[in-house]
Amino acid sequence: IHPSYKDGTYDGKYMFVNDKIHGRLARIRMDTMETDKIVELPLVQGFHGTFPDKRDPVDPDINKTTRVLCGGEFSVDSESMEVRWQVLIDGNCDLVASSYDGKLACTNQYNTENGVHYEDMMPSEMDACLFFNVARIEEAVKAGKFKTYGGSKVPVVDGTKAGNPDPKTSLVCYVPVSKNPHGVNASPDGKYYACSGKLSPTATLIEHALVLKWFDGELK
Repeated sequence: IHPSYKDGTYDGKYMFVNDKIHGRLARIRMDTMETDKIVELPLVQGFHGTFPDKRDPVDPDINKTTRVLCGGEFSVDSESMEVRWQVLIDGNCDLVASSYDGKLACTNQYNTENGVHYEDMMPSEMDACLFFNVARIEEAVKAGKFKTYGGSKVPVVDGTKAGNPDPKTSLVCYVPVSKNPHGVNASPDGKYYACSGKLSPTATLIEHALVLKWFDGELK
């Protein structure tokens, strides 16, 4: 469960909770403590991470939750509770976090091997933390650079490594981290992300400013 934000802190308006087994997201009104909307999420099985954004990435004057990021990976409009878009990636998504400036969302990956059984998910000594450039994703959707799958009408943009060779236009940044991480959060000052280890007894600190520099093509 995660609450909605305004001005960088909880606003007491909504709480969002995932239904992992059925692939649904529910919104709870905090004034009545009742569920007022439930949305079914297409093209996903067993999504685990849910996190509201803290600021609109397109309009920085909107300093409140406008999207809920779900570890599938996609965005749900926090008011209409409709699925806005999805991102096709290499590997899996687990827990989710968002930046305080609204520019990035991220998720940890513990199965970059794409294994089906536990032993198939553990050979690699490095997995990843993925960063999504939300404004670029929104622009790609607006420009019609997406596909749809099955009976779903939700736009799906290409966030794979092969589909994003140039950081200056890339939608997703793949940051290597230690083996099988389980969880990622932004620090209260907004400067870092902590991606915690699971099989590796470590935590990786990733600097927000450096991820933005990577998207600008200033880092390799």
